[in-house]
Amino acid sequence: MDRTLFSPAMLEAFRACKRAYALAYSGQGVTSRAASASAVCKRFILRGLCQINRGLVTTPSQLQKFMGQHWPIDKLADQPGGKDSATRAFLYAYKTLLNYASRPYLPEGAQVGAVALKVRSRVPNSRVYLEDVFDLVLWHPQDKKLEIVLFHLKPVRAQSVQWPSPSTLVRQHLAERLKVRWPFEKLVLTMVKIGPAEMKESPITAEDSLYRLHWPEIVKSLEEMNDLTEVAEHEDDSCVYCRAIESKLVADNAVNHSPITLTA
Repeated sequence: MDRTLFSPAMLEAFRACKRAYALAYSGQGVTSRAASASAVCKRFILRGLCQINRGLVTTPSQLQKFMGQHWPIDKLADQPGGKDSATRAFLYAYKTLLNYASRPYLPEGAQVGAVALKVRSRVPNSRVYLEDVFDLVLWHPQDKKLEIVLFHLKPVRAQSVQWPSPSTLVRQHLAERLKVRWPFEKLVLTMVKIGPAEMKESPITAEDSLYRLHWPEIVKSLEEMNDLTEVAEHEDDSCVYCRAIESKLVADNAVNHSPITLTA
């Protein structure tokens, strides 16, 4: 694979299992699959959150208008489950956005700095680049604190304070690009789990000492990803990551080769 641009998700996959990473991000992997109903629904919810955080959608009537204009019904019409599945997805998205619109995440003293901000940075002394999208960037001028908010639909896995995840380290690296605009002295990454009837925040304070300690490991992994040519097969089939990827590929192949039926 000839790649020079990597995301936190790619790095997490590589460090979990190199073979699963190769399956997922090769030309014939998961990235070439048609998006699942859950993925389509998640992207729509993130789009709706952007509108809410920009102040463009604040009332139920505005939300109803937004969903009526932008709901991806064409991408959900042929999903397994038919109309019932599409209806459940619609209601889930509507209730989730309605719940968030009633109380958007904006701590006292914070200002909305950016929404859906894509940040890219080159890794020093390397041939690779890192990129991620920050769902919401909040600036706390009194505390000189920058808060990067990432929204999730599923519970966020807890991580050790002394062992930040690769994604956290990558986002801390990318945040350095933002110091020109927001001269922060403290960086906080907040994972916000949203749903139809809940919103739970999980803040993580990024520590410079831990970043300097663990960053060389991230650079090493990125260089391996950049030079990856062949990945050895597992000695057995017990790898849960590979099994998950392979099952998705099999399902995708079955859909691609199913007969097309036309109805009047």
